[in-house]
Amino acid sequence: MSPLERRASIGLASIYGLRMLGLFIILPVFALYAEHLPGGESHLLMGVALGAYGLTQAIL
Repeated sequence: MSPLERRASIGLASIYGLRMLGLFIILPVFALYAEHLPGGESHLLMGVALGAYGLTQAIL
């Protein structure tokens, strides 16, 4: 692998890694925050919101 290819690979891996880190950092924080929102007692709605967030991140 040439130095240019290595640098490009590391850059792409870093971007993907940061996206995944952001995705998994928000999950426990959102679960705690959602309890204080209207309708936050419903675990079903919390799961739907987290699932929608995950799907939109997968599409991007």
